[in-house]
Amino acid sequence: MLVRLITALSLVKLLVSCAPAPESSRGMAVLHCEYGSAQSLGPIVNSSVFDGSPTLSADETELLFTSARHPTSPRGQQDIFVSRRSARNAPWSRPVNAGAMINDSSGDDFSLRLSNDGKALYYASNRSGGFGKGDMYVATRASVEAPWSRAENLGAPLNTDAFEAFPTPSADSLTLFFNRSTTFDSQDSDIWVSTRARTFDQWSAPQRVSGAINSERAEFSPALSPDGNRLYFASERGGSVELWVATRGDHAQEWDAPEKLWMEVNFPRSMTLGPFIANDQRSLYFMAARQDLAAAGACTPGTCFDRLDLYASTVSCR
Repeated sequence: MLVRLITALSLVKLLVSCAPAPESSRGMAVLHCEYGSAQSLGPIVNSSVFDGSPTLSADETELLFTSARHPTSPRGQQDIFVSRRSARNAPWSRPVNAGAMINDSSGDDFSLRLSNDGKALYYASNRSGGFGKGDMYVATRASVEAPWSRAENLGAPLNTDAFEAFPTPSADSLTLFFNRSTTFDSQDSDIWVSTRARTFDQWSAPQRVSGAINSERAEFSPALSPDGNRLYFASERGGSVELWVATRGDHAQEWDAPEKLWMEVNFPRSMTLGPFIANDQRSLYFMAARQDLAAAGACTPGTCFDRLDLYASTVSCR
């Protein structure tokens, strides 16, 4: 009798261990991530005008971002700036303009993404001579100490007569996520993806990211984790511009349904977008416009764009 009971219990245990995980357990990594309270990068980095699109080197000692603090343009032209620090916890240096090789003299340059090795800077621009309302470009350098080459348009089929922005490469630079929309602020913005077999090959015809990433509202500013299994992005599906994250078990799997990040990141009635996850996935950088709670309405691109600043939040996943 005792042998039968032990055998039966062993069989039940085997069946439970082999059973597929319940649907509610999908995306469990998101539920087990905790985000620290968002902290401003401070008055050295942030200015009284628009500052956004943060991207960092793998060791987090080089910060590139877009700012409207253009020294000569009265209309607040957006240029790329760079700040550095000696170590991960050291203070940032005063930002300087990244120079004419990557900044256009009359157009805006924005939506920055630094490659994992720090040798390629992907970004968007509305400079003249492009395909559409906003095009994606890339500049390269021989080493992290070398100067940038002149930026090159990524060309068709990535760029069209629409608005493309936030070109986000995978760690191996063989996959590129980005957002495409009719105009800069239209609600038809979706996240797209393109691939290539080798770094010197042409990009494939892009496709909308499958699964539940895109919705009927605008999705934009994707940010891919170094392992390629976490996709952060901004969405208006909740009624305001907030950060969301989707996960997958590996690159062959579909993305799980995205989850909205907690209030430590998505402050009520504010606008939070442009995420960038650090190489060790312990810090999440982004831009946000924090709304005065006594104000009449929530932040929108039309009302709070010029108030965007750079923030960072700690990330702890287990």
